[in-house]
Amino acid sequence: MTGAIWQIFLFAAGIGLLVGGAWFLIGGGSRIAAVLRVPTVVVGLTVVAFGTSAPELFVSIVGAIKGNTGLVLGNVIGSNVANLGLILALAALLRPVIVERGLSRKEVPFLLVATVLFVGLVWDGRLGHWDAGLLVVFFIAFLWWTLKNRDRGAVVADVPAELPDVDREHRTRELTRGAGMTILGVGGLALGGHFIVTSALRLAVSMGVSETLIGLTLVAVGTSLPELATTIMAAMRNEDDLALGNIVGSNLFNILAVAGPVGLFRNLDAEGGRSSGFLSFSALQVQMICMLLLTFMVFSMIILGKGKIGRKRGMVLLLTYVVIMVVWATLN
Repeated sequence: MTGAIWQIFLFAAGIGLLVGGAWFLIGGGSRIAAVLRVPTVVVGLTVVAFGTSAPELFVSIVGAIKGNTGLVLGNVIGSNVANLGLILALAALLRPVIVERGLSRKEVPFLLVATVLFVGLVWDGRLGHWDAGLLVVFFIAFLWWTLKNRDRGAVVADVPAELPDVDREHRTRELTRGAGMTILGVGGLALGGHFIVTSALRLAVSMGVSETLIGLTLVAVGTSLPELATTIMAAMRNEDDLALGNIVGSNLFNILAVAGPVGLFRNLDAEGGRSSGFLSFSALQVQMICMLLLTFMVFSMIILGKGKIGRKRGMVLLLTYVVIMVVWATLN
C-alpha cells in the first residue's frame, strides 16, 4: 500500500512539473519569437514541439535499450492519437482554435504525408535501419523547409508588455532570459513526464495490464501530457498558432525525430503482428489506421472549417478518440 501511495505522489508531482514546465516553455518561446521577430507558429513547430516531445524520446530510448521495441512504436502511435483526438479536442472545447493560414496549407499536409510514410514503412510490423534513415532524412528536410520559410508572412508574436523597446542593448539579455525559461520549461516537462510514466507503469503492471496496452494508453497519454499542458496554456493565452503548431510539430517529431533516430540504432519490431480478427489486419495495422484516420480528420476539419476547429468538431474528435481506445482495448 505504501508503494502505491508513493507512486500516486510521484504522479501528482509530475502533473505539477508539467504545468510549471509548460508555463515556462510558452513564456520563453513567445519571448524568443518576439525578440527575433519570428512567427509564433515556427516556434511552436520547432522549439516548443521538441520540448514537449522530450518524454516520448526519453521513453523510446529507454524502451529500445531494454529491448521493449514494441513499446517504442506503441508510444509513437498512441501519443499521436492522443495529441489529435484528446489534446486538440480539449483545446477546441475550451476555446475554438483558429488555424494560421500557412499552417493549414503547408505544415498540416506535411504531417499527413509523414503519417502515410510512417504507416507504409511499418505496415509489416518492423521499422528497419534503412526505413528509420528515411524518416530522419524527411525530418531534416522538414526543419530546413520550416526555417527557410520562417518569414512567409505568418503572424509574428507580439512583443510582451515588459519589452516595450527591444533594441540592441536589450536583445542579448532578453534572448538569454527567453532561452533560460525555455530550458527550465523543457526540464520540467521531461522530469514531469518521467515521473508520470514511471508511476503509471508501475501501478498498471501491479494491476496485471499488458505491456502493449500500457504503451498505447497510459504511456502514450502520460508522455502527451506536456502537449496537453502546453496546448491548454497556449489556448488560455490566445496563442492559437502556438497551440496547434505545438501539436502538429509534436506529431511530426514523434514520427520523424523519435522513431527515426531510435530505429537507426535498433530495429523496431512491434508486438501484435498476428491477426487481430478485425478484417484480418494485425493489431498494429489497426492502430496505425486509427492514427491515419485521425490525422486525415483534422486535416479535413481545417479545410472544411476554413481554418477553424470549433467546439462541435472538437467533440467529434474526442468521441472518435474514445471509440479508438475501446477498439484498442479489445485488441489486447
